Amino acid sequence: MQKIRRIHVLLVLVMVLVIASIFTFLSNRGEVVVTVRDWPEIQESGKLVVVMEYSPESYMRHGDTIVGEQYGLVQALSERLKIPVDIRLENDLQKSIVGLRHCDYDIVARPLPVTTTMRDMVAFTSPLKTDRQVLVQRVKDDTSAVYVSSLLELPHKPIYVTANSPYIQRLQNLAQEIATDGIDVQQMHDYNDEQLAMLASSKDIDYAVCDYETAQRSASVYKNLDISLNISFSQLQAWAVREDSPILLDSINTWMKTLSKKKKR
Repeated sequence: MQKIRRIHVLLVLVMVLVIASIFTFLSNRGEVVVTVRDWPEIQESGKLVVVMEYSPESYMRHGDTIVGEQYGLVQALSERLKIPVDIRLENDLQKSIVGLRHCDYDIVARPLPVTTTMRDMVAFTSPLKTDRQVLVQRVKDDTSAVYVSSLLELPHKPIYVTANSPYIQRLQNLAQEIATDGIDVQQMHDYNDEQLAMLASSKDIDYAVCDYETAQRSASVYKNLDISLNISFSQLQAWAVREDSPILLDSINTWMKTLSKKKKR
């Protein structure tokens, strides 16, 4: 009997060590969701934690005022759900997704292209809008510009995007579509799309990829920008939540339906 007990204790210890090793391995890979946090847990915590990009479209301070379309939507959601919002700012999409999966954030509130790759990591809300990606470059009559008029001219030219941008996947797919060995994608940390457009205008870089709405807004300010070359077709764009937050997702989608009905009136 004593021998059997020793064997039993040994097996339990082995199992504990194996589980601990697996947890440590996954933690080091940044893939462990530390807890479950759906709407009941959010309500209990007393706040909805939302991560946003610092940009004119999303969230930006002008003196004592905060502006941004996405910020306005987040505030409207807060009123609908009757819960305070804790807003965090992060331009790096990968860091936002990791924070979401680790329950540091509840919503990534920025327009994200709804792609198959992203669906493997997050649950998308109902679409907010459609948009497309375009090449931002200086106009053809700018003597400093090497103007690109076709996607076939993109290989071996440095194309700048924000760090860990969802546009990187599109550029990789484009490289396959035009049968090239690759497109030179340069990731810029701590920059948003508007800042990349400004760098293109000021001749610090030659090419950037932005969504059309951002590019159009930038071109209205910087008259030497050309945004006529499409990088992608129109894509649905949405917010993201964790895959294991179905109640929160349903609440957001229900609210979005009311917004859609108001717009149609």
